[in-house]
Amino acid sequence: MTETPLLNKSCIYSIPSGAYFGRPDDAVCIVYAPLADSALIATPDNIRMMEQFLEGSTAVTDETIVQTMEALLDHEPLEKLVPRRESPETFFRLPVLPNSICNFACSYCYSAKGRNGRVLEKDQLKTALEVFIDPARISRKELVISFLGGGEPMLSWDLVKYGIEYASELAEKGGFTIDFSLVTNGSLINDEQLTLLKKHDVMVSVSYEILEEIQNLQRKNYGLVAGNLQRLLEAGINTRIRSTITTANVKLMTRMVEEVALKYRPVNNLMMEAVTDDGSFTDTDQLRAFYDDYTENFFAAMEAGEKHGIHVECSASRNINLLIERFCPGEFSLTPSGEISICTRISAPQDPGYAESIFGRIENGEMKIDREKYQWLLNDDVFRKEKCGSCFARFHCGGGCQAQQYIYSTEVQEVICDYTRNFVRRVLLDRLEKQYAEYYGTSLKDAVAANPAI
Repeated sequence: MTETPLLNKSCIYSIPSGAYFGRPDDAVCIVYAPLADSALIATPDNIRMMEQFLEGSTAVTDETIVQTMEALLDHEPLEKLVPRRESPETFFRLPVLPNSICNFACSYCYSAKGRNGRVLEKDQLKTALEVFIDPARISRKELVISFLGGGEPMLSWDLVKYGIEYASELAEKGGFTIDFSLVTNGSLINDEQLTLLKKHDVMVSVSYEILEEIQNLQRKNYGLVAGNLQRLLEAGINTRIRSTITTANVKLMTRMVEEVALKYRPVNNLMMEAVTDDGSFTDTDQLRAFYDDYTENFFAAMEAGEKHGIHVECSASRNINLLIERFCPGEFSLTPSGEISICTRISAPQDPGYAESIFGRIENGEMKIDREKYQWLLNDDVFRKEKCGSCFARFHCGGGCQAQQYIYSTEVQEVICDYTRNFVRRVLLDRLEKQYAEYYGTSLKDAVAANPAI
């Protein structure tokens, strides 16, 4: 494979893709410039000339190469395209984990080991909301508050209700608007809750495996959750479904989409995220096979969703449309013990990475922030990780999920990196195919296969 240090330094990447066209993998490449939002098909000779162009070689006289490179280099500065959050004064999303208790025992739950029965104190939530919804802190007027787990938020309904109502009161006084969301297992829904959720336009995400046999295998309580999901929809609540994909349902993803279309309209957003669980796979070969199956079936599910007006997504499909420096922007996550964590998945002392992730605490009516630690945590990004330096997926991956880095071994993380690269390559090929068909009325794959010069 042609070495391309100057292209990489310019954030232009050569992605071997010959296998897609029935050629040796290095024989046909995607040249991808994420900062210019551009991709094209090129041969090794094309890529060598692109590298020579950056060397300043006068030997590059091919006008097509010159014009292509000028276009790939024509973009805003990196600092503007991938903005960094510099201080606690800029956070506009407050995830609240009301408790560390749950009435389910899901087979793959990442937070089960950290459950300690803690419930967030009302005064700590009050202080957090007053700091968060303060015109003196932030000029942005659109804020986001999410209630999630941890545990099951609806087991602490009085606290959630207080948080929604008090936040709404503060927002009205300060001239803010707040987008509320709630993540729940769907087991606890009553008329009072439906009324409040509707009044404050709370978006509800139900963790649910859709198919009866899979829900009962992994989460149980199919009938209860299915019934409550229907109640949410009948009440006009903006409702989404989040399904965890494991080896048990990875080949059933299209069927899951069809089931949503049949039973749960008007749900139009379905999150289908691969499981995070260090006990689900016996070795990296099994994990790699799972991610191969997941990628293939995700794209099939996404296509099925388009036919029904259902947006099927996962973190990789969401991030492919973004330029990011971190997998998540860095959270101000309020834990059940009143601490502030950089990650919603790390909220209890038993959680891997807990000591490293806590950078603040609500105490005596104040939010105390360790700013030096906060900055250190934010800087755990693609620029600090050596392995990300020349990776073409770096600005869509952000260096990977921080929680997974504590849960998984280096070998497992490398499998996840390969999955992410394969996912990005698949998206780029699909987009190039679509563009080529729209312009030429034929398949890119067929055109390359018929051209011996490529």
